[in-house]
Amino acid sequence: MDTLVGVIVWLIGVVWSTLTWVLGNLLWLIIWLVLPFAIAAFVVVRIAEKALGPEVVRTWVKAQSLKFGRGTWIVVRRWLFALSALPLRVLFWLAIYTVWHSVLSLFYRPRWHPWTRAWAKRWRPNAGAPPAKLTKGG
Repeated sequence: MDTLVGVIVWLIGVVWSTLTWVLGNLLWLIIWLVLPFAIAAFVVVRIAEKALGPEVVRTWVKAQSLKFGRGTWIVVRRWLFALSALPLRVLFWLAIYTVWHSVLSLFYRPRWHPWTRAWAKRWRPNAGAPPAKLTKGG
């Protein structure tokens, strides 16, 4: 029983360390990629407020955010309708497949690609045909 408990504790440790690694990387991604854009946007809005006036800039920002929100809501509404037509079992297996596919894609890459392999086979010379002779012109 001690070995079974050890394996379970080891699996929980692996899952926990993987989860904290992913969350830590996401945190650093936000800090190094998103935060500079947010600071730059804040500075640009403050400069625009000084140059054009606060009401003009706030009206423009409000119009742009409403436009973005409306477009996002249309996309989300379509996805929610499509997903609501699926049974819960299918949604459950879809989530599991998504995670499984992501993990496999991290660790496994095929050595050949179907298109390049098919293209190479397309131009392979015939085994029974004699080799073509080259002429001076081409």
